[in-house]
Amino acid sequence: MINNGIARILISVRDLSESLEFYRDILQMSVVTDHLVEPEIIEQLWNLPSGTTAQAVCLKNDEQTTLLELIEFKPHSGKNIRTEANIHDYGLFGIAFRAKNVDAAYDYFQQQGYKFICPPITYTPNWVPVTVKEAILVGPNQTPIVLIERLTEPKPVIKGDFSIILDSAQFVENLEEVTNFYVDILGMSKVFDQVLPPGMIDDILQLPAGTQSRMAFINQPGSSSPALEFIECSGKAQYLSEVAKPPNLGLFAIAFETDDLSALIDKFKNYSIKIISGPVEISSSDSNQVKAITVEGPNRVNLQFLELRKID
Repeated sequence: MINNGIARILISVRDLSESLEFYRDILQMSVVTDHLVEPEIIEQLWNLPSGTTAQAVCLKNDEQTTLLELIEFKPHSGKNIRTEANIHDYGLFGIAFRAKNVDAAYDYFQQQGYKFICPPITYTPNWVPVTVKEAILVGPNQTPIVLIERLTEPKPVIKGDFSIILDSAQFVENLEEVTNFYVDILGMSKVFDQVLPPGMIDDILQLPAGTQSRMAFINQPGSSSPALEFIECSGKAQYLSEVAKPPNLGLFAIAFETDDLSALIDKFKNYSIKIISGPVEISSSDSNQVKAITVEGPNRVNLQFLELRKID
């Protein structure tokens, strides 16, 4: 039902210049598009008031087709999605990047004034026979950015200091709901699903001692796109759905491409999946006709589905 896994990761930003300095200049992603967003998307797809404007910049790395889409809405609320959130509140959490040297990155970002949720920690996951070093910094718009360095062979070749997007993480209340949506409805594959050893990720994610955690990874078979990471923790949390949307600032949606949006809409209706907005039809600058919808995914996360057709 979808093509090649995650197509876009969408972040509402306070200032495009500030965010570009981070993602383009420091994380070494390349700008592929820079454009004003059509009023139809702003008003109909994101349900923002008439008169709101937006400029979007899409970036990518050399190894993946997934785009990181930074959007500056005017006016924006000035409120970060994660300002009052606990780390394990239900919703989109952050983005993980491969790093060549996490210790060096930690020192650099501290010198630049960035704060960290977690300083570098070395551990060996129980799901793969590798040892990694991981740190989580607070990026622009309070978006958690996970930096992961592989310490055991075979080590990946990294040309610069950072390379691919490894995953986009979500905290969820119910992993069975996640499986039903992404695997049964969308046809993606679950590549890992386990209850984690006690304490394995507590220090990394600043979770209360004694938290029981279950983790799952889902991706499109054969795709080089980032995995979807899902973390289910014991203890109740709050949903971020009321604040995790523009014009608030931060990570607010994940987008996928499909060859047949109409069929996907019918399937969502059959499964009682809430369609928040759309379909909206727009013409893009690259001679594609784009039709898009926004749905409420598992754990009330905003997901977008796009159908691109070449204009003759």
